[in-house]
Amino acid sequence: MWAVLETSPVRPPYDGSAGACRRRQSCPMKPSAPQFVGDPKALDELLVLGKQMACPHCHRAGAIVGHGWLRGYSERGNAREVRGRRFLCSARLRVKGCGRTFSVWLEAIVPRFTVRTPTLSALLKAVVAGESRKSAWERLEAGLSLRSAYRLWARLLGAQSHLRTVLCRLTPPPFTEDPRPLAQLLAHLEQALGSAGCVLAGFQLELQRGVFG
Repeated sequence: MWAVLETSPVRPPYDGSAGACRRRQSCPMKPSAPQFVGDPKALDELLVLGKQMACPHCHRAGAIVGHGWLRGYSERGNAREVRGRRFLCSARLRVKGCGRTFSVWLEAIVPRFTVRTPTLSALLKAVVAGESRKSAWERLEAGLSLRSAYRLWARLLGAQSHLRTVLCRLTPPPFTEDPRPLAQLLAHLEQALGSAGCVLAGFQLELQRGVFG
């Protein structure tokens, strides 16, 4: 969901395109910048529409400017790639921004991690289907060590309450006879976001929350 003041009207989830800003111009408050977008083109559109967005920190509109790219290592290899954009709520000259920066990420990026959401989603589905973590990770060829896979799995286990709580904003948990918590999480993700594609990327884009909080 969009990060706005508690007194603002309820807004639908961000749909992944910066053009959503135009469709909300009739709202009494400017929409805050999203945390995740669907593709690099949407990042460029946000740069153009920056003045129409409110800062997620101070909630002022009209002060947002681009502040460079967010780059990092690719999941497989040492190549550097675009992960998102950084924006600045400018406080220069007569602009009354807060001077703080914020980041907008691509939907497949897990902030502060090299692994991508498609890999995490595939690992989750494989283990729930009965495959071992070691076998699934080696088959995915993620480019990270097996130790990293176990640490990411522990992170995913710890993030269950966060994920399920946010998912309840879209739909209540589905009935399932599987007693395993992660199987219940996957069923909840698929009911809320659909089983096709990457469910964790869909979670980040639809609900504007990171997988790990």
